[in-house]
Amino acid sequence: MSDRVGTRLRGWDAATFRTASSDPTMRSTVIAMGILDHAPDWARIRSRFDRLTRFVPSLRMRPLYGATGFSAPRLAIDPDFDLDVHLRRYRLPEGAGWQDLLDDARRMSLTDFDLRRPLWEAAIVEGLPNGEAAFLLKLHHSIADGQATVMIALSLFELGPDPNPDEPPAPQVPDGSDVSIADVTIANLIDDVRQAAGQVQSAARVAGGLARGWATDPVSTWARTWRTVGSIGRFTSVADQPMSQVMCGRGTTYRFGAFHLPFRALRAAAKAHDLSVNDAFMAAVGVGLDTYHRRHGALVEELRVNVPISLRGDPGDRSGRASNAVSIARFGLPIAGLTNPERMRAAHDLVDRWRAEPALRLAEPLAEVSWFVPVPMLAAQARASDITTSNVPGPPIPIYLAGARLVAAFPLVATIGAAVNITMVTYDGSAFIGVSCDDRAVPDHAELVEDLRGGFADVADIAVGPADRYGSPGA
Repeated sequence: MSDRVGTRLRGWDAATFRTASSDPTMRSTVIAMGILDHAPDWARIRSRFDRLTRFVPSLRMRPLYGATGFSAPRLAIDPDFDLDVHLRRYRLPEGAGWQDLLDDARRMSLTDFDLRRPLWEAAIVEGLPNGEAAFLLKLHHSIADGQATVMIALSLFELGPDPNPDEPPAPQVPDGSDVSIADVTIANLIDDVRQAAGQVQSAARVAGGLARGWATDPVSTWARTWRTVGSIGRFTSVADQPMSQVMCGRGTTYRFGAFHLPFRALRAAAKAHDLSVNDAFMAAVGVGLDTYHRRHGALVEELRVNVPISLRGDPGDRSGRASNAVSIARFGLPIAGLTNPERMRAAHDLVDRWRAEPALRLAEPLAEVSWFVPVPMLAAQARASDITTSNVPGPPIPIYLAGARLVAAFPLVATIGAAVNITMVTYDGSAFIGVSCDDRAVPDHAELVEDLRGGFADVADIAVGPADRYGSPGA
């Protein structure tokens, strides 16, 4: 029965699914928007996607629900999986341009998933200026984080305009079957018993370790235990409101903006101070948000920021899967009264401090506990965040989709309760920035996007190009 009923969503994946399904302000979609130099071959597109769904079976899996309703859904192969339900193509109207494409991506992101089918869809959009086309891939955040989206894309794209030589053959189409609610409920009960047994064993191991520690080195054991308890308290602390006096409202809709710059400029800005690209990225975000608040007559010392921290490579990670393998750090990011090097250093120290938190590695069990917290409380905590930032490394070389070269790759991520989401993907020598602004929090979203462009120009000390120009920025 185990194959038929699949596996249950756990941890962050389950928490994300639950909140996104119950509260429209927590809608959790990821849009990967690629710009192609010309329209790809449709037959090859269909073939590549069919191949992808065989290598990444989660793209053929539908949610299954038990009788009680008090458990996360299971993911199992959909016996009625139909590629044409998830993949389509269309052409923009004559004279349409960049903003029309962003508007289409927005509508796609704001449209809820069919929660009885696999949680993704994709579209090829033709009719862009200069013969270009776009590729839109929409994923539910419960089945893929930013890095997993890149992993999926690397399985879909090719290294040249011709098919990749010596590719391994695709696996057989996985079989799916009808599953009764009774079978799902029984599988959930079995999982619950196994999980409870595992927790008892883990608790026994922890208790045994503490007993031995108290006997051999009580001072260090007490200090380590106290650090862990304090870390859990910091990790689970609940804020009651945003720190921004300007970006206060929260609604059920958001808008997208985007821009790009040479990756080497941002990397050089960080390297000049022996810091990381992520430090420079967060400093640039801080400059832009400081400018935006000052323009509104508000001086804000700090903003509450969510930063996904990858656990790939940690013991027990799931990096072999196209799924989430992250924890979330939440802290106050200083944005006012600092030089750019000071901004970078502050971001570096804050992220480093959170990476060292013991509770970060307890994110999955803590997320399991969140199942007993009412969704309105979880959503209220999410809405107390001002911004979410994420920095995702992509391929450093050109890649192709069914014969068409990818010339730009913009990440467009739902705000998920925050006022603004700012995500960066690096690809082929460029850094592509996607910005999502809650319509109530940021009614003048175009102005915020321009302020963020200015922040990146200031930190990287280079002109930052508009999203619809993929050559030299400022040209």
